[in-house]
Parts: sequence; C-alpha cells; structure tokens
Amino acid sequence: MLSYQHIYHAGNFADVHKHAILVELLKALKAKNPKLAVLDTHAGRGTYDLRSEEAQKTSEYTSGAQHFWENDGLPEGLKEIVSGFNPEGDLNIWPGSSMIARKILRPGDKLTCIERHPGEFAELQKTMSDAHGVDLQQKDGFQSIVDFSPPPLRKGLVIIDPSYEIKTEYVQTAKQVHLAWKKWSQGVFLIWYPLLEAQGHVQLLTHLRKSEVKDVLVSEVRLDKAPTEGYRMFGSGIAIVNPPWPINVLDDLTNHIADRMPQKAHSDVYWLDNQPINPETGTI
Repeated sequence: MLSYQHIYHAGNFADVHKHAILVELLKALKAKNPKLAVLDTHAGRGTYDLRSEEAQKTSEYTSGAQHFWENDGLPEGLKEIVSGFNPEGDLNIWPGSSMIARKILRPGDKLTCIERHPGEFAELQKTMSDAHGVDLQQKDGFQSIVDFSPPPLRKGLVIIDPSYEIKTEYVQTAKQVHLAWKKWSQGVFLIWYPLLEAQGHVQLLTHLRKSEVKDVLVSEVRLDKAPTEGYRMFGSGIAIVNPPWPINVLDDLTNHIADRMPQKAHSDVYWLDNQPINPETGTI
C-alpha cells in the first residue's frame, strides 16, 4: 500500500514525542562513538510545511507541535533543531526524522534514508538535494532493516517509523527487528508505534518480548480522554533496543512531554524484558 503521506499528520503530539527522543538518542550515540551509521526506514519527505493544504486539512499539529512551540514546551534539544527551520519565530516547518538525523550527524557519519512512496521520495530528493554523504533509496523499508544490519561501522541506529496502515506491519516490524538483531545484537533500534483502539501495538510488543531481543526500553504517552471520532490515535509509543542511557533519562523526557500536553495525559516507561506474558491471551 502506497497511500500514506505523513504531511497530513506532521507535527502531531506523536511527532513531538518521537522526535524529542530521537534527538537525545542521536546526541548520546554521537558522544559515545567517533562514527555512526544511521538508517531511516520510512524517511518521508524530510521536512513538512505546516501551512500546506494537507497539514491544514487535519490540523493535527495544533495540539502537538504548535502547542508545545507556543508554550515553550519543546525539550531543549528538539527546540534547537526546530528553531533552525523557523528563524522568524512562527512555527511553519517541522523537520522529520531523516532531517533531524542529518542536522545532528557529523561529516564522517553515514545516513541512509529509505522511502517507498514515489511522491514522498521525490520530495525527499528535493529536501536532501544539497546533502553530502546522504544515501537516498526508493525501496521497501522493512527489508532494509535486515539488509543494513550490521553496517560497516558497526555503531549506529535504525529508525523504524512505518504507517501501520496495514495491520500486519506490527508483527512484521517485530520480526524484521529480530532478524536484524540476530546479525547485529549491539545495534540500537528505535521503533515508533501508535496506540489505537485496535491495540495493534500489543502484537508488536508481544512478538518482541517473546523473541531473543533483549534490553528493550519502552516509552509511552497516553491521552486520558478517549479519542474523538476521526482521530483514533490516543497515544504514542517508542521501543528502543539497546538504549545508550539509563531508564531515568527516558523517564524524565517522557514525563516532560506528557506534562505539557494540551489535554491530560500520562506517561509510562518500562523495560519490556520485565513484562509478564498473560498465559490466557499469550500477550503482554
């Protein structure tokens, strides 16, 4: 399926959650390693114009990026990146994960961006036209997880952020990470997932929990109010394999975001390895 375009959802609260953690993750990895290889499996178009017809149609950014921006709620690392794209002070451009990685990585690091959607890939090429050392590929992002692992540098990060429009993508994500982990057990994998009424994320986390993959730290931000009609996502989740910092770092960052949401929300940070399997359902 090639219908998903993130421009309709750019800058929503899940983007704030995901990108705030990504910034701190990249900074920590950069501090520990002289060279890094980063793969973005679903890179999108790189940057998103919140004034566009598509973004205005849903206006999801108003309760996400715009709220945080106007109330000085963006974590400092992410705020610095976003400010660079909005020098006049108004929030008009939101950087995606691939652009955030490009801005943080050093000249000697390697960034590979995968995007399957032809229209999004064309936009990504324009966005990254002046980027040196960035490899852009139009192909299946899921297969790239295994193909990339391990990179020649042996140190790096895989960013996995599919649309999950196809229900099987939850299990597919977990299976591909497991296959990649078996080739590169010291690799760091960031997996974003939505929290929806259908509870597809439970399948993803359960498959990871039952696999050989260890040291998985989970961060979730959940809205306390039930999702409104037409906007089914009530939370955002991130699972990090081999996080470079202790649990309290992610706990503080997740709490920061939940506490500054426009509506009441709560956070949850835990080690997936410690979650029990329900014998009746076979799930966590």
